[in-house]
Amino acid sequence: MRTLSIVTGLLASGLSLQASAYVIDANLADWGLTRTGRVADWTPNASVKAWAVEDQTGGIGTRLTPGYGGQAYDVEALYVDYDAQYLYLALVTGHNPLTPNGGGQYAAGDFAFDFGRNGNHEFGLETTGSNDKTRGGLYAVSQWGAGLWGAANEGPTSILAGDLLGLGEVVYTTTGAANMGVYAVDRHFFYEARIPVALFGPYWGGEAFDVHWTMNCANDSLKADPVPGASVPEPGTLALLPLGLLGMIGLARRRA
Repeated sequence: MRTLSIVTGLLASGLSLQASAYVIDANLADWGLTRTGRVADWTPNASVKAWAVEDQTGGIGTRLTPGYGGQAYDVEALYVDYDAQYLYLALVTGHNPLTPNGGGQYAAGDFAFDFGRNGNHEFGLETTGSNDKTRGGLYAVSQWGAGLWGAANEGPTSILAGDLLGLGEVVYTTTGAANMGVYAVDRHFFYEARIPVALFGPYWGGEAFDVHWTMNCANDSLKADPVPGASVPEPGTLALLPLGLLGMIGLARRRA
């Protein structure tokens, strides 16, 4: 029965490759984030595949990267995780998702995905439903918004044109919450998203990729770099892993 014990261990290990099931409700506690007024508030669960933090503060004239705007245009943290079925995103920002375009204000941008990490952002996830796009829709993007800062931008801003590939989910808060990180009085807004990885087609599992977010002016932006695509679990392969291992268990029993 030693073989059975080994295979059972492999089965448990295979199942552990799945990301924890996130509730898409813009409450990021299931990512391991806290609000205790300490720098550790930004550190997620160890299982999260990639994350980036760049918390700043200040008034409207405070310099960010590459623009200005202080806390109201601060992108603070971006988190990426995935399992065999879904890509999960979490975002913390000082920018209110309800901010309109116009009158010196700039609305929220969309999540951008660059497979191959070559600056060509092939896909976008619509965050708020602007420009006649469907909130939560994953698009093969043919035209991106460019922001105010040209070549200084890390990536694009919002989806202007593209083909809808299918629907994910996007949820965000519209009331600012304080006491996260060392700038205790700053107000933060939270996004959470889930996308079926099958919508990425052959891109998923084939290449390394970046996830990028900014608002429409691109005053501040953030990018997270998940592990290389070669180690991204392909939906069909990983979904069949438990069935294959169960077959190995049966074979081990017959030999015993």
